[in-house]
Amino acid sequence: MTEEFGMEEMLAQSVEAETGSIIEGTVVSQNESYLLVNVGLKQEAALPLKEFSAGVPKTGEKIPVLILRMSGPEGRPLASWRQARERKNWTLIADAKEKNVPIEGRIVKRIKGGVTIDIGLDAFMPASQIDERPVSDFDKWIGQTVQVLILEMDRSKGNVLVSRRRFLDQEKTLKRAITLETLKEGDVVKGKVTGLTNFGAFIDIGGIEGLLHVSDMDWVRVDNPKKLMDVGQDVDVKVLKHDVATHRISLGRKQLLTHPWEGIEARYPVGTEVKGKVTGLAPFGAFVEIERGIEGLIHLSELSWTVRVKHPQEVLKAGQDVEARVIALDRAKEKLSLSLKRIGANPWEDVAKKHPVGSTVEGEVSHVAAFGVFVKVADGVEALLKNQDLAWAETAAPQSLKVGDKIKAKVLEMDVPAEKMALGLKQLSADPLGTLHVGDAVTGLVTNVAEFGIFVKLKSGLDGLVRNVELNQFKSKFFDGDASRSKESSGHEYKQGDEVTASVININKKERKVELSIRRYERDQEKVLLKKYCGKQSNPTLGEATGWGNDDSDQ
Repeated sequence: MTEEFGMEEMLAQSVEAETGSIIEGTVVSQNESYLLVNVGLKQEAALPLKEFSAGVPKTGEKIPVLILRMSGPEGRPLASWRQARERKNWTLIADAKEKNVPIEGRIVKRIKGGVTIDIGLDAFMPASQIDERPVSDFDKWIGQTVQVLILEMDRSKGNVLVSRRRFLDQEKTLKRAITLETLKEGDVVKGKVTGLTNFGAFIDIGGIEGLLHVSDMDWVRVDNPKKLMDVGQDVDVKVLKHDVATHRISLGRKQLLTHPWEGIEARYPVGTEVKGKVTGLAPFGAFVEIERGIEGLIHLSELSWTVRVKHPQEVLKAGQDVEARVIALDRAKEKLSLSLKRIGANPWEDVAKKHPVGSTVEGEVSHVAAFGVFVKVADGVEALLKNQDLAWAETAAPQSLKVGDKIKAKVLEMDVPAEKMALGLKQLSADPLGTLHVGDAVTGLVTNVAEFGIFVKLKSGLDGLVRNVELNQFKSKFFDGDASRSKESSGHEYKQGDEVTASVININKKERKVELSIRRYERDQEKVLLKKYCGKQSNPTLGEATGWGNDDSDQ
């Protein structure tokens, strides 16, 4: 031995170093099988190296050893570090089990069915008792110092069974009671991520778990929570809702972050040109992210001035960088409307300058609808010609116009911001209703015979109505030689296609209706005839004017 001992010290140690005693020894050296420890005897005690699974003590280090027998390998005393440690710590471990208090241990290695943990002696912890959830990666646990509870122990066999999971459950129960007593909505608390799913994350906020839904993780849309956080991560969350009856807790993380739409009106006022990336395409338009958490929509109608785009994929693709103009912003609804076509010149402004209201414009019919036709007057500009503006007397569908027809029309309305332009075809000519007066004689064809009268299409295109009471009162042989038809007409003697002449007796300009009278016309004609044949003779009879009343027998 390298150390020199006094007689009293040697006698004291020789008394202590007897079979079955535990003494403190000093590591001297080691060979292939044993660690040699100075225990105050003539020779160093031999300790089997296999006892030191967690690492062999260094030279000069002091360790407790149990003297097993005075004569062992090579005549050296045989000792045991493990048994000394177990005998020394067994009482402490038994006391911990009895009081159900945790004890600290270091996970040493993985073995079949679990791990070995050093708690002052080697104990076994099953895999199911390592954590609250199944453990898949055992390597990350090796070397960790943890708190465990003693489940079982058998001193005769030297077996001890421990559980970290039981300790966590116990801790959670204590924390849970405190948390439930003090927790209230609106609190900001610290938590730990305990699990991740497609719809969110479970957060332990003190012995009780709350749900952090994916919609409350971030102001930016989160497709996969696993990309945002990890199990075991510490996070700050806000209590959004706490159901005391069911202990269901809803948590929020984005509520603690600055809202990306805050101050957006100042950053992106209407008219601002912005740059962004296409994040998605839908049948109605394209979504463009202009900064983290802020997406705008380019509607289908805002993609091109000149091309009728049926789907945004004809113009854009996901991931593409684009420039657009802000055309509408609603902070409350978090809606941002963008335009791709408005980055360039607006053809509506050019058309408005060249063709103001009241001017005549040429165009080509591009589309026929039930309510009218659309006319292309320039690239990117289509005007609407409604049915009621096709002709003064027509309101039906424009059967005479078809796609490709070239027409001239008058500009009736122009709204550049709304991109609306209205045309009129009938306005190129005077309104026939405006030149018509009560008393005028007009000619037309019968279009329909009804119980109350006949409808007449006038040569001007207007529709007129002759009620039964305004039909011809009689037809004498002066007109057709048939005296039998001198009774009042019922209207049924007319048929479609008959030509009639009548006098205008009423004009309803608001409803564009003209009332006619054949009776009035015939009376007016009668007066003309009387004036022609009788000159200035006052009140002549028709017989006197025509000579029908003269007696011809004497001639």
